[in-house]
Amino acid sequence: MTLTENFIHNAILIDPEAEIVYSSDQINDTYPYRFPTVEFMLTATKTLVEMADRIRLEKGYLPMYPIDGRNGEVDHDGWYDFYIGISKFLGNNQQGCVDNCINFIVRNSDSDDNEDMYAIELTDDERSAVYEILNAQCRKNLNKTCDDLLAESEADMENEVDAI
Repeated sequence: MTLTENFIHNAILIDPEAEIVYSSDQINDTYPYRFPTVEFMLTATKTLVEMADRIRLEKGYLPMYPIDGRNGEVDHDGWYDFYIGISKFLGNNQQGCVDNCINFIVRNSDSDDNEDMYAIELTDDERSAVYEILNAQCRKNLNKTCDDLLAESEADMENEVDAI
């Protein structure tokens, strides 16, 4: 395990209280192409919150928690909701993949960016590591793999199309 993988391993936790959302998305190339997706809400770990605070701090907003010795300059009432999704392009040999970023939404803040969404960008290596972490947590907590969840989402998507 690399340093980055270890860092991510301790930061990425599926929120056990949140519902997993099955849906689909669409891209338009020469024609609309739908594919299954699964979205997880993540626990607001210290690492994710610190990264979110730093992103917002760069934009001129107060952090939610003390950072870099800024004990008095924080937004005590706010918090973040973190989300990440996995998707799979249709085809028998396609493997699921993680979104390019972890999205977070500012909640209950008095700042102008309340309810705004931001992104923590992920490299290809980080995406691979996050997929394996999500897969292990799904196996442990749901007795399913990410591919099983994507297959369920794909079945739901096909049932929606058949119903039309």
